[in-house]
Amino acid sequence: MLLLFSSEIMKTIVFIACIVTLVVNVTAEISRQEMIDTLKKAHVECQADPATKADEDLMQKFFKDEPVDESSLAKHALCINVKVGVQKPNGDIDKEGFKKWMGGSNNEQQIIEECGNKKGSTAEESTLALYKCFRKHRNEQGVHHHHD
Repeated sequence: MLLLFSSEIMKTIVFIACIVTLVVNVTAEISRQEMIDTLKKAHVECQADPATKADEDLMQKFFKDEPVDESSLAKHALCINVKVGVQKPNGDIDKEGFKKWMGGSNNEQQIIEECGNKKGSTAEESTLALYKCFRKHRNEQGVHHHHD
């Protein structure tokens, strides 16, 4: 049972890593393994807090465009984004942190311009807007998550 749980957590972490970077091609600024380790640590910390804990399948359903409790997703995603340096606690996008996690994708500047500004009146709304923008670009580019 523990092995299954750990496998599900790892799948979630790898999925988040794919979405945050939008591509597998990561620059020397942050290696893929560093990215996964950082995201795993942030995910575990956010899951440990009842206020930001989210169902393991929540993000996967969200990125498949299935209905989910977006408020729960937003709290968890904001927690992760703050811990990895993509967003500030008030929801503002940390431009340098955001760029670092983009990994030098081909359309990095376009994504930064479109997704890199706070949208919404709360930090959670800003996070949801950011993730929806990621989802849009992922769908346009055909980037998909594959379970290991």
